[in-house]
Amino acid sequence: MASRTEIANMALGHIGVGKKIANIDTETERSQEATACRQFYDIALAATLRDFAWPFATRIEELGLVEEDPNSEWSYSYRYPTNCVEMRRILSGTRTDTHQSRVPFRIIHDASGKLILTDQENAEAEYTILASDPLQYPPDFILAFSYRLATYIIPQITTGDQFTIGKGLLQLYMLEIRRAQTNAANEEQPDQEPDSEFDRIRG
Repeated sequence: MASRTEIANMALGHIGVGKKIANIDTETERSQEATACRQFYDIALAATLRDFAWPFATRIEELGLVEEDPNSEWSYSYRYPTNCVEMRRILSGTRTDTHQSRVPFRIIHDASGKLILTDQENAEAEYTILASDPLQYPPDFILAFSYRLATYIIPQITTGDQFTIGKGLLQLYMLEIRRAQTNAANEEQPDQEPDSEFDRIRG
């Protein structure tokens, strides 16, 4: 697996920079490369996590109730998890949700932070956490993250054709996201969709 510094150096390599960062977390390292990577590392991490429901960063947890009948439109308000970067769904009790079974919800703010409004009692949420430990990252995430970071640091690092380089890196990023989706699908066995009435009669 990779460290924060190794991911930053991969991003530099993607844009053709041979110079290596010794330690991204050392403020005394003030090279242009280290400064750019530090500036955009956390932003690129959150953006990459938000773009796909990465299994390694997925959590299912009961939400903390804040209030019943918080307003005239919703039955419950829950506190938004502090380590959440993307709320995926409120569990409906059906593993394979349809358009009809999905639980509606809305994200708002109050004086203490984010709230989740929904009509679901005792709500459980599936969401993506802010996974900050690179030792937990699978290879497909490391590659995708390094490509995303590379697209952000291009303007500070290279004087070449930034648009062309960035477009190519973004294409590689999307390729890794699609590959990760395929890998994740291969590691699970979803419920089979029930046969239609026509298929049951024909069978």
